[in-house]
Amino acid sequence: MLYLWLPLIGLGAAAFSTVAGFGAGIILITFASMVMDIKTVIPISTLFFFGLSATQMVVFRKSLDWKTVLIFCGGALPGIALGMALFHLLPAEVVKRVIAVVVLGYCANSLLKFIPERAPSTRITALLSAITGLVDAVTASGGTIQAPLFLARGLRKEAFVASFAASSVLLNPIKVVIYWSLGYFDPRHFLLVGLLILAGFTGVQVGRRILQRISAETFQHLAVGFLMVLGLKLLILG
Repeated sequence: MLYLWLPLIGLGAAAFSTVAGFGAGIILITFASMVMDIKTVIPISTLFFFGLSATQMVVFRKSLDWKTVLIFCGGALPGIALGMALFHLLPAEVVKRVIAVVVLGYCANSLLKFIPERAPSTRITALLSAITGLVDAVTASGGTIQAPLFLARGLRKEAFVASFAASSVLLNPIKVVIYWSLGYFDPRHFLLVGLLILAGFTGVQVGRRILQRISAETFQHLAVGFLMVLGLKLLILG
């Protein structure tokens, strides 16, 4: 059953991510962690997100903002190195709660706007990218920081999705290699990863059609409500 329902979740997560620009990892992690250890789920999610991001990058390649992508990736690398060490040391239950806090923090800021949206300088972008890299290495939920950062730099819709995806394509292989070296990949799950990537490809096509038919503002409100439910689930139930 796992090999049936989890790819369906992956398809929905991919469609969501194609419209919202992020969130696929959070959705997959929330549901998969109900039946699998979180420290197994996060590396699987990283591989899934790499395949998904490669598809999104190709589909929306004409809208890429390479300047933002390269600044972000350069800043994120030191944070990834520190985050991987924390991921290895932190207990699984702590990782779940950290994910919940990060997701709920994003939702709160989306609703209350206590962090003003303004175009950050290159230096501030690099600093926030390092924080994102750290958070993403521990929780695979760094998109909750990366999304507001890319929006503040003026990226919208296709440009946002394409640039977000390109940064993931460049950074996720590094995380995959480190997860592998730390022993978090089980070869028995490679078939599941393959099914997830295929489902993700289909989800991108679904999301692309939705993106053409729904306003960014409408989907943003729906997305925040959905992510809030997922964050509360991880915080209260684990």
